[in-house]
Amino acid sequence: MRKMVTDHLLSLDGYGCGFNDEIDWFRFDEESQEWSRNLLRAASMIVFGRRTYELMLEYWPTPQAMKNEPVITERLTALPKLVFSHSLKSSAWTNSQFTHRPPVEVIRELKQQNGGHILLIGSANLLAQLWDDQLVDELNLRIQPIVLGKGRPLFPSAENQQLLVPKECRLFTSGVTALRYEVARG
Repeated sequence: MRKMVTDHLLSLDGYGCGFNDEIDWFRFDEESQEWSRNLLRAASMIVFGRRTYELMLEYWPTPQAMKNEPVITERLTALPKLVFSHSLKSSAWTNSQFTHRPPVEVIRELKQQNGGHILLIGSANLLAQLWDDQLVDELNLRIQPIVLGKGRPLFPSAENQQLLVPKECRLFTSGVTALRYEVARG
């Protein structure tokens, strides 16, 4: 059975992006990039909501991304990408597949298969749906040392509590705090 693992960057006050989807406040240093590399190495598939996919599409499949961060760029390109969207149907980004099926149904099916982790990057609305159906197994957070005051919250509409078991905590030299939690079951 596969694990559903998530990766989120957020402000100290819990926002995953600004009110207009801006992410220019994210700090990426070598330690943070290595955190991303490790998550991508363990994954066999990436899952996105439409908005996060479009933000990623602006940078990652570009020559500049390959020059700046070849390991992450190559892994993001090589891995199958499943995008939940009612409006997007195709993309030039290699290995992208689009679905408008219910996310809970699709992820439940994918988790029953063999293989590496299913990695959800960003995509707070999608996270909330998977969270409410208890499909998330591991939550990775990189808390940025900034208070935005407004934006899009990480859990915009989560309806139930789930206990988290701390597995790792690191303070990067940039001031970013990286946290890894396992979702407790039972």
